[in-house]
Amino acid sequence: MSTRPLAIGDTIHGYAQGAFGRDHYHCVRIESVGPDWIVARPHPDHPDAEHHGPSFVAGRRDLELCIQARDEPCPTCILNDTEPRLTAYEGPR
Repeated sequence: MSTRPLAIGDTIHGYAQGAFGRDHYHCVRIESVGPDWIVARPHPDHPDAEHHGPSFVAGRRDLELCIQARDEPCPTCILNDTEPRLTAYEGPR
């Protein structure tokens, strides 16, 4: 498992060993990160994106499961990691 912390723009693949709950099976991209929580959403092109709101994870154990799921390859994922990651909030434009 990687020691790199979760960051905005990271993709968490699939089930993530239940970190998001037992009915969560789609890949999501992190959109917000706190000291012990994350919020993620499915890609807008995901077939079920309109039926899934944000997913929330808190606590060390579940965040470690998310890191594991981030680092595992996912051959069916429509989210790719070629997009630039957000490194700092620049405010509204």
